[in-house]
Amino acid sequence: MTQSEKKATHSEILGIPQASADDCIIELGTEMYFSVLEGRQRFCFNSPVDGYINVLISKKSANVSLQIHDQHFVLHADENLLKHLSKGSSIDLKSLSTDCTLLMVIIPSEKILSFHKTYTEQSERFENGLLTKSDKRISLSINQIIGLYAADSFINQLKIQALLLETIVHQIEGLYAENENKELISNKNHYEKIVQVKQLIDEDLAQNHSISSLAKHVGTNEQYLKQHFKQYYGKTIMNYITEKKMEHAKSLIMTGKHRISDVARMTGYKHSTHFTTAFKKYYGIIPNSLRYTFLIAHEGIAEMVEMIHTLPF
Repeated sequence: MTQSEKKATHSEILGIPQASADDCIIELGTEMYFSVLEGRQRFCFNSPVDGYINVLISKKSANVSLQIHDQHFVLHADENLLKHLSKGSSIDLKSLSTDCTLLMVIIPSEKILSFHKTYTEQSERFENGLLTKSDKRISLSINQIIGLYAADSFINQLKIQALLLETIVHQIEGLYAENENKELISNKNHYEKIVQVKQLIDEDLAQNHSISSLAKHVGTNEQYLKQHFKQYYGKTIMNYITEKKMEHAKSLIMTGKHRISDVARMTGYKHSTHFTTAFKKYYGIIPNSLRYTFLIAHEGIAEMVEMIHTLPF
């Protein structure tokens, strides 16, 4: 019996489970393609793999033009685009300014399978890819990679690969911003604007916000705001505003401390009649009926308490 056979037999006798190489050894190799473009350049090529192109624009860079088949993108300083590519996809990357620095990475789909699965399941939603803004961590990584690229060496290539992986992981983590449906957000920067709009509404219900004023306040357009607010919160902006105003009005009335005209003013209605109409449409009763019901109930309880106090014990 050979030495290895003795070891195997001894393990079997002791009841130690034997793991195979397939169970224990994880492949860590990551096939990636990257390039750094500086100044006025045009770079045309076909994607070597089915995967994702990741274009990261430096913070002080001029605009960059990117065309993938018939889709055209204009990327600004500090923006990053992550877009799926089929193998052989034609890519035309153009910079018309000397003040341009960008990093381009291509990573095969199978290297980020979980993300790829989510992306392909929502292909219509991500038709234009995923646009993000660089934070300090990504900006630092871009600058480090560009510096290492300029002084090419084998060690630098290993450092660049580590930084590229870290950057891609950080981008994907950032894209998993949790909305109420735990969905992947196509543009985290825009998602934050949607949250900001909700906060503006919630903070002062006496205000009468228009969609155009809200869009202008957070720096986006009306169409995007209407579409994505409904997507994230399950209702239109105006329906959400009405809902919050009516809930606030009801809670104010139920305190018994405010006249209906005051409640109308505190929820942004100039005329009590307009408020009454909106309240009845929402709750099915006029606000005075709710107020009287509350007052009668409150007075009845007060009288009962007073009677209890006067009873002889």
